[in-house]
Amino acid sequence: MGRRTLLLMGLGLLAIAGCGPLHPLSAASTPGGTIPWKALPADLTPTPVPSPQAMPVPPGTPACTAGDLAGAAVGSQGATGHVIASFVFVGTGTSDCYVDGTPTLTLLDGAGKALPFTARAPFFPPDVTGPQLVSPGPLPEPHTALKYGQASLTIDWVSQPEFCPSQGGVTIAKAVIAISGGGSLTVALPPSPQAYACQGLGVGSFESPPIPVETPPPPPLPGVKVKLPESAVAGKPFDYLVTLTNNTKQPMNLAATCPNYEEELFADIIHGSPPLGGKHFYMLNCAPAGTLAPGRSATFQMVLNVPADAKPGTYTLLFALRYSNNASRPVETPVQLTA
Repeated sequence: MGRRTLLLMGLGLLAIAGCGPLHPLSAASTPGGTIPWKALPADLTPTPVPSPQAMPVPPGTPACTAGDLAGAAVGSQGATGHVIASFVFVGTGTSDCYVDGTPTLTLLDGAGKALPFTARAPFFPPDVTGPQLVSPGPLPEPHTALKYGQASLTIDWVSQPEFCPSQGGVTIAKAVIAISGGGSLTVALPPSPQAYACQGLGVGSFESPPIPVETPPPPPLPGVKVKLPESAVAGKPFDYLVTLTNNTKQPMNLAATCPNYEEELFADIIHGSPPLGGKHFYMLNCAPAGTLAPGRSATFQMVLNVPADAKPGTYTLLFALRYSNNASRPVETPVQLTA
């Protein structure tokens, strides 16, 4: 899963958590051996996502020279007044070499004249930086995915005249790309929209496909058992108990990795009625629980604020635990609500 997806999900939970009021303070007594309830806000810190990493370059691999490489323009695309053009490079010899960094790059028009562009940071920075391994092999077909042993480079320019008033556009025909190991490659570009030099030329760094990096899975969640009193009263705090059991074969350090919990009261959960008082996300009072050995349990006091305008009847209490985007199976328990 990517980083942007994981960021939007965390913001979504934050928005949901903000919809419900904070828990009320409870004057109810805590049964012996039960961890008391506390009004703790949910921890909605997004799960860290490892940064993309390039394929390691073996020690002793030489830097590529222009004579070691073949390059080609493999496509371009335009968006929001910019054109992004891509190049790909492969080895032409019998052994691997590497390219690194942002090259010096000169654009030429159809007559071979250098165009007056000033280099700047690219519109879309590269995902991976550092030395990139280049292996011998054929150039790929346009618009195909990059493979390990192939390196790429992107450039971008402004393609709409309103960004550069009183300046004419130019047609880019070729790019001369300096190779840090020595020499330069001249690569022809396919027909592309005109470029306007006042906004400069975005030049990226050599990059290659990132190696797969797995995000560590979230800790396992304990089993959940909910115990309710016979009834709840509208407009008053509703006390109930939740017992968490370590059903794994490893110790479960709740104090170090405390899960959030969701509790909702539904009038008609089967037909999709909204929860009373909006969504409710909080964090358990895990500090007193410490570490649960395999097979051991801890019981928590819970307090739910029942809205004063709730009508008497049979309701469903939903309770679930979650770490980030990992959630337990909700436990649904009927409860009788009185006026």
